[in-house]
Amino acid sequence: MMTYPTISPRAQRFMLWWGWVMMIAFGLSYWLLIRLLPLNPATDTAAQVAAFYQANSLSIRIGAVICSWCAAFAIPIYVVLVAQSVRLEKGIPIWSILQFGGGMMMTIFLVLPPLFWGVAAFSPDRPPEITLLMHELANLTLVTTDQFFIFNMVPIAYLALSRRGHPLNPFPRWYGYYVVWTALMFEIGAFALLPRTGPFAWNGLLTYWIPFSIFGIWMTMTLVVLLRAIRQQEAMSASDG
Repeated sequence: MMTYPTISPRAQRFMLWWGWVMMIAFGLSYWLLIRLLPLNPATDTAAQVAAFYQANSLSIRIGAVICSWCAAFAIPIYVVLVAQSVRLEKGIPIWSILQFGGGMMMTIFLVLPPLFWGVAAFSPDRPPEITLLMHELANLTLVTTDQFFIFNMVPIAYLALSRRGHPLNPFPRWYGYYVVWTALMFEIGAFALLPRTGPFAWNGLLTYWIPFSIFGIWMTMTLVVLLRAIRQQEAMSASDG
């Protein structure tokens, strides 16, 4: 049986809080500075979109700067997730490797939209059609890029639900089911490439509001679940030692 070295509880806690604080900074910058929460209607004309970036150019660019510092907030959280998951597998931890790869790729699509919004606001006097192109690229990158979420979440759900009796399993059963639901809801986002109005538009209920909300809840749940698991594992180590 393969064994793994002890994971520093202090380092895990630091990474979890580091990622969570950066996530809050990202959300506040997106909401208050970039001012695209919610996203503008997909029916806006090129002139309307250009006018939005002309009116908010400096604010959007400042928001893009802050997001450049913190948009990859999920990386330290995913590292702790993998560190916890890998101890639930025997041999080569293939589910944990898949989870890590999916998590790292997911972060790219949270980094790109603020960058594209910042580019759109960088030269607001350019032809409106070019600004519209950058605006649409940013919005659709945020909402429709579901390619890698499933490779992060399915392994988490599988380990949560299949290792219920494992003494080191940090994931309760309800957390596994919530991850499954979250993964399914994220996959709906790709439909935003089709309509411009209604629940499947890029600012619609099913492609924007629900995924956006459950992602924030999921990240907070993950923080709570992992902090509790770390505390329990410390207690187990103390009782064994």
